[in-house]
Amino acid sequence: MLPATMQTKIDKRGQFMTGYLNHGMKEIMSRILEVRYTDLEEEKKLCRELLDLSVKQEDSYGTAFAWTYLGDYYIAVYDEENAGKCLLEAQNLLQEEPDWDDLQLRFYSLFGIYHDMRADEENSIEYYLKAISVAERLNDAAGECVVLNNLAFAFQRHRCYEQALNYYMKAHHLLSSGLEESLIRISILGNLAEVLLLMNQYEEARKYIEECDHTGPDSPQKKVLGYKNWCLYYAAAGEKEKTIAYAERILKNQEVINEDMLSAFETYHTLSQKMMDLDNAHYAKRFLIAMEKTSVEDGVDQMQVLEETTIRYELLFEPVSKHAEAYHRYYEKNQRFRTKVNNIIVNAMKSKIHLDQLVQQTEIMQTEQETLEREVNVDELTGVYSRRYLESLMRIKTNENGRKNMAIIILDVDYFKEYNDYYGHLKGDTVLQEIARCLLDNRQKGISSCRYGGDEFVCVCEGLEVEEIETFIKHIRERLHVKALPHEKSHCSNEVTLSIGYAAGEEKAQVEMHLLFQLADQALYQSKRSGRNIYSRKRVDLL
Repeated sequence: MLPATMQTKIDKRGQFMTGYLNHGMKEIMSRILEVRYTDLEEEKKLCRELLDLSVKQEDSYGTAFAWTYLGDYYIAVYDEENAGKCLLEAQNLLQEEPDWDDLQLRFYSLFGIYHDMRADEENSIEYYLKAISVAERLNDAAGECVVLNNLAFAFQRHRCYEQALNYYMKAHHLLSSGLEESLIRISILGNLAEVLLLMNQYEEARKYIEECDHTGPDSPQKKVLGYKNWCLYYAAAGEKEKTIAYAERILKNQEVINEDMLSAFETYHTLSQKMMDLDNAHYAKRFLIAMEKTSVEDGVDQMQVLEETTIRYELLFEPVSKHAEAYHRYYEKNQRFRTKVNNIIVNAMKSKIHLDQLVQQTEIMQTEQETLEREVNVDELTGVYSRRYLESLMRIKTNENGRKNMAIIILDVDYFKEYNDYYGHLKGDTVLQEIARCLLDNRQKGISSCRYGGDEFVCVCEGLEVEEIETFIKHIRERLHVKALPHEKSHCSNEVTLSIGYAAGEEKAQVEMHLLFQLADQALYQSKRSGRNIYSRKRVDLL
């Protein structure tokens, strides 16, 4: 993850609204951006100074800037409570001035990190995506890289490695297109390597580790990141001596790592887990101790991770007689974590944040989100799911663990071109809507109906037996027959009919989901070749 203190130095909108801010305020802002990488306490001091000056002069932009970067400071030192207070103050001002895109970008990015700290994945991702949108509008490649990197890391933390890799690669592409921000490049390369190692793509990971080693000037931060990269690589490759050698180097440089507590905790957690995987109790314990030193008691998510890592260590390396005690302690701490989460919610409601305003904002955001999801996931003409949703669903089902019955049904309107030529495209649209209505009226758990394109519909069935699938198909055909939509140009009936093919089997791997689709398509072709207005089946047992 790119540390919160390493966002980007690029503020593009006229160098802090030149002509609007006085010289003193601009100077303080410049100093804040300079020191936030190297001197956090100075950043805090300057933000307070800017805040006092801006309030006195009734300067909203300066005030919003000060609150935003105060939030940045508190995120860097993992003070969740104060980070939230500062960012909410900034949010109230930024809502009144939506044209401050430069500051909106910083705010959205930081608010994404803040929600990530709170284990609020939904809001975290939402704000990261908002930041990316602003960065694209500003043509701020550095800012976009930073946010993509943080967004990818959020997915990585939750073991969504494919999604994480996708966003890391997008960031790397921007780097490849000419961005020379070495700190950003180093962070992205290191994260790319880490997620590829987690995906067992060792040689591809090594390529990025080596690129990272040759990027930018040497610095203590870069050296430590290199130690971490090679430590993880050799651990994955099973080269224990080299793994330990790099682990020792990391432990000797904790002072450098601990400059950013947020990323330090994650680094030690990753390395402690890796040492447990290698059955190395000594180094697993040392990294666990380092985790404890960089954890924050008020950081609910951190404390949960710390306790889970601790109990794993104890179950692996402590005598069996102590296991019951470890479980008991874990249960007690879990109860305290839940209480703390509830308290956070209560305190937020009691704070000076106007609850009505908060509710209104939430409702607006929810409405916007629902609208966006509908636009993306629902076919505008028919009201069933879109092709985009189908492709997403197939990817999700591909990546799920476990075996389950899966089937794909493809439905095609018989002689639809002839229908459109004779009755017109408006009537053709009505036919598609009627077929979609048949699918929606017969919806049932385990079946997702989508419009694939043109006159083709696809249904993804999960957890259904063959008899249930065929009952569903029969109901659709009967429902369409009852509608009795005339089709004088059909060569198989005097009304609109469907040719249907489906394939059923047990889904386990990515290629097999697509194989189901191909087999269903073959079954559809068989129905057409056999005279249409029938359904055909392909059965496959996928191993």
